[in-house]
Amino acid sequence: MLRLLLAFAILTLPTALRARDFELHRDTFAFSNDTAFQYGVDEQGKLHISLRKKPADFAHRCFVLTRAVLQFHQFARFDPKQPRLSRDEYRLRIKQICRIPVWSRRTERIVIPGYANLHSFSAAYEGLLKENLGNWLPSYFRIGNWRMTMGHLRCGQAAAARWLSASLDRSQPRALYLARFPHMNHVVIPYAQQREPGGNLSFTVYDPNYPNEPSWLFYRASERSFEFEPRWYFPGGRVNVMRVFLSPFH
Repeated sequence: MLRLLLAFAILTLPTALRARDFELHRDTFAFSNDTAFQYGVDEQGKLHISLRKKPADFAHRCFVLTRAVLQFHQFARFDPKQPRLSRDEYRLRIKQICRIPVWSRRTERIVIPGYANLHSFSAAYEGLLKENLGNWLPSYFRIGNWRMTMGHLRCGQAAAARWLSASLDRSQPRALYLARFPHMNHVVIPYAQQREPGGNLSFTVYDPNYPNEPSWLFYRASERSFEFEPRWYFPGGRVNVMRVFLSPFH
């Protein structure tokens, strides 16, 4: 009887409380991605894009960082009690992890000794990670990128919301490709949710352009549409969402 009561209590907890397996300041990188161009949103909410006076040091990598966050979350285990390794050994382990496809069902985890989590590891080895997470250029030629230019059926957006919500019910963070063509396309990781009246869903999001603060993505059920909050690179409003890292074709 006690087991049944405990199971019922777990199942009836709000999703935002149950999906604690992913934490922003533990499971993400301490450094940020940047954009190749200079973005700015004025007081009227209008987006302005211009050339940078100085090129960004680490840009074009929203795909790289979100993919790597999921890879570390799924395939790495941090053990602060074990002795730390050499820089070269850490490089080998980073590359091992980043070669595993996100959609892999691998269960054996690669150990990163000497650090408690990805956030602290990336603060200590920022340069090493930036050098070895992967090149940004292939992400520009992904097969699924063409989807950002096309219209998106509302039924497809509703299906994406159901899929994302069901994933978070299983404490499984996912990557989403957000697009408002031609001015914005970006990848984020929703990792928690809150159900609201009318079938609306409010998602808490890791945005690699804002590494140390949560963002929000809102699904409005009556319109079967997603809205993303204002960012320095986006004035805020409706976006189309696409699922990524589910297969070589997404």
